[in-house]
Amino acid sequence: MKIKSLLIGSAAALVAATGAKAADAVVIAEPEPVEYVRVCDAYGAGFFYIPGTETCLRISGYVWFQMWTSGDQNSAAPGDTTAFYAGTSSAGNSALRTAARGRVNFDARSDTEWGTLRSYIRLQGNWSAIAPVGAVGATSGIRGADGPAIVDHAYIELGGLRMGYTESAWAQTQGGGVSNWGAHSWGGMYYGYQQRNLVAYTFQGGNGFFGTLSLEDDGTAGDEFVPDVVVKIGVNQGWGGVWAKIGYDEERLAFASPAPSVLAGDGWGAAIGAQINVPNSPGSSLRIIGYYADSSNAYNVGGPGIVGVAAAIGGYEYSILASYRHAFSSTLSASVAFQYFNDSYLAGTSINSGFDAWGAELSVVWFPVTNFEIRAEIHYDDVGSSSILPGVNPDGVASGFLRFTRYF
Repeated sequence: MKIKSLLIGSAAALVAATGAKAADAVVIAEPEPVEYVRVCDAYGAGFFYIPGTETCLRISGYVWFQMWTSGDQNSAAPGDTTAFYAGTSSAGNSALRTAARGRVNFDARSDTEWGTLRSYIRLQGNWSAIAPVGAVGATSGIRGADGPAIVDHAYIELGGLRMGYTESAWAQTQGGGVSNWGAHSWGGMYYGYQQRNLVAYTFQGGNGFFGTLSLEDDGTAGDEFVPDVVVKIGVNQGWGGVWAKIGYDEERLAFASPAPSVLAGDGWGAAIGAQINVPNSPGSSLRIIGYYADSSNAYNVGGPGIVGVAAAIGGYEYSILASYRHAFSSTLSASVAFQYFNDSYLAGTSINSGFDAWGAELSVVWFPVTNFEIRAEIHYDDVGSSSILPGVNPDGVASGFLRFTRYF
C-alpha cells in the first residue's frame, strides 16, 4: 500500500512539473505604457509637450480665400497711380481677381538658465493669377497649377537674442508691442515692411521699456562685410505706447529694376510714433507715426508710385500716418487711416522729384464665430504733379479685397 501511494505521488508530481514547463513556454508581453500628450501652459494656449521631452510645441496657422480688384491702370502711358493691393504689371487691372493662402506655424519652446529657447518655422503657399502687392511673401500662381510652398520664417531665439530669417526690426521686434507694424489694417498702409536674415538683441526693462539692436543682411551685391543696422527704443503700457527707431542702409541700390546690382552708397531712415488706447473701449486706439528718409533706401517707407514711370518714385522724404480703430464689440471692429507723403526721391537716389502723394484706407473686421474672420479693406492712392516731370499728372486709383479666414 505504501509502495502504491509512493508511485501515485511521484506520477502526480511529474505531471505537475510537465504542465508548469508547458505554461512557461507561452509568454504574453506586457503592453508598453502609453505616454499621452501633456498640455504645456507655460507659454499660453495651444502648447503641448513633445512626448519624451521637456520642449513645448504649438502648431497653428490659417487658410484664407479672398476676392480683390483695383481701378483701371494703363501701363502703356504714365496715367495712373499704382494700386496698393492689385499689382501694377498689367494694363486694365479693373477685373475681379481671386487668391488663396495656406499657412502653418511651428513654435517650439523650452526653458533654460539663459532664458526661453525658441525655434519658429512658418510654411505657407499662395495662389493668385496676379499676386497682391500687400501680400506678405506673395507668389504669383499659374492658372490651373498649384501654388508653391515657401519657408516664410525660420529663426531661433534665446532670451532676448533672435537670429534667422524673419521681419526686419524696422517692422517688428520682440517685445515691441504697439510699436510694431503700421496702421491698424492688414495692409498697414506704407510703413516699410520687409523680411531679412538678421541677428537682433532686445532688452526689456521695467515699466514696459524695451530697446532693440538688429544687424541685418539686405542681400545687395558687392562687398557684404558691413550689415544694415536698426535701433528701436520704446515704452509699452496700459494707456498705449511711444517709440522711436532708425535704420541705416549701408549700401542702397541705385536702381530697383532692371539692374539691382548697381550700388549707390549708404542711406538712412527714421520714425517716431505713439499709440493712445481709448479708455473704457478695449481694442480701440489712435496711432500717429512720422517717417523721414534721406534718400531712396531700404528704410524709406515707400509710398504710391506711378504706372509707366518706374524710375520716377523711390519713396518719399517725409510721411505721416494716422490710423484709428474702433471696437464696436469683441467680434466687430473697423479702422480708418490716412497717410501723407511729401517730395518723393527719384528711385535709387537722394534727388527729390517734387511728387507729393496721399493715401486713405477703410478696414472692417468681423468674427461671426470663433476663429472665422470676414475682412474687407478699401484703399485709395493719389499722386500729384511734379515740376521736374510736368507732363506726368497721374489719376488716383482705388483697390481693395474681401477675405474669409479660418484660423487654427
